[in-house]
Amino acid sequence: MLEQIRGFAFNPARQFGDVKDASLRDAYRYYIPLLAFLGAILAIVVVIVANWMVSMLSLSRLELMPGLPELGKMIPVLGVATFAGVIVLGIIASFYIAVWLHIWVYLLGGRKGLRQTTKAIVYGVTPCLILGWLAPVNILIVPLWAIIVIISGVIELHELSPGRSIIAVLLAILVPVIVAVAAIMPIASSLLS
Repeated sequence: MLEQIRGFAFNPARQFGDVKDASLRDAYRYYIPLLAFLGAILAIVVVIVANWMVSMLSLSRLELMPGLPELGKMIPVLGVATFAGVIVLGIIASFYIAVWLHIWVYLLGGRKGLRQTTKAIVYGVTPCLILGWLAPVNILIVPLWAIIVIISGVIELHELSPGRSIIAVLLAILVPVIVAVAAIMPIASSLLS
C-alpha cells in the first residue's frame, strides 16, 4: 500500500497504468483505509481542539440540554462522530464526484466506463487523504495536487488526450462553482440592499 501511495503521489501516470485493470473492490480496499487514517487524525485534532476550548472557557460542566451529559463528557462522542462522518461522507462523495466527473469525461470522448472514472477519483485523492489534516497545506497545495493526479488518472484510464482530460476535470469543478455563485448573487444583493 505504501508503494501505491508513493506512486499515486509522485508518479501517477505509471501508477494508474498499473491499476488500469484493477476492480472497484481493489480501489476501495485502497481508499477506505486511507479515509480511515484521515478520519482518525481529524478526530484526534477535533478532540484536542474541543478539549482545549472547553477547558479554556471553563465550560466542562455546562449542560447543553437536560438529560445530556456535561459538555466535557461529550468531547469523545464528537471525536467518534468525526471519524464516522469522514468515512461515510468520503464514500458517498467518491460516488457522487465520480458520476459528475464521468458526465464531462463522456462528453469529451472518454468511453472506458464509470468504473475507470471512479478509480481516477478514488486513487486521485491520495494527496488529500494523506495530508488533508494539515490546514495550511490543505487550503491550496493539496487540492491542486489531487486535481493533477485525477487528471493523470483520466488520461491513463480513459486514454483521453491531456487537453480533453484537463477540460473535463475543470468543467466538473467550475460548473458547480458558477451555478453556486449565480444562485448566491441575488440573495447576497438583496441582503445588502
